[in-house]
Amino acid sequence: MKLFRFLSLLSVMLICGVTFGTNVKTDYDRSFDFSRLRTFTFKSEWNKDRPNSLVDSRIEAALRRDLEAHGFRFQPDGPADFVVTYYARQKEKVEPTAIGYDMPYRWRWGWGPEFWTRYYTEGSVIVDFVTPNNNQLVWRGRVTDTVSGLNESQKQVNKGVNELVKHFGKDVARSEKGEA
Repeated sequence: MKLFRFLSLLSVMLICGVTFGTNVKTDYDRSFDFSRLRTFTFKSEWNKDRPNSLVDSRIEAALRRDLEAHGFRFQPDGPADFVVTYYARQKEKVEPTAIGYDMPYRWRWGWGPEFWTRYYTEGSVIVDFVTPNNNQLVWRGRVTDTVSGLNESQKQVNKGVNELVKHFGKDVARSEKGEA
């Protein structure tokens, strides 16, 4: 019986690990000519209620590093081809889970499901690429992940931004091929 409980717990932990990985979603203007984008600048928006300049500077540094690695040039002053804006939020989440002995709806003496509750913090960063002359949104990406803690924030920001910029590259390639 203890082996069965252990295996049940192990399977739930594996499922939770798969379920709570980094989630990246993107969308873009399919009619926009991305080949004319060469330079970028920043306009950051942050949670006005609780500004966190540490994470804010990490997000901006990671975006700058990854965009420059993909051939774009940072333009701090003067006109740029596109403006990068980003929004970051955290939300406390609760996940209840019922774990039973293959009899979740049959109640017998000593049998029935156990309920576990998992509390975690989910962080999301939304990145927009906007044309500066008419404020047209040409690309948007959102990355969502479980926040691991303060000592892991640098790694998580780097990983999330890296995934977003990879998806941007794929979207640009699709756009150039004319795929929808």
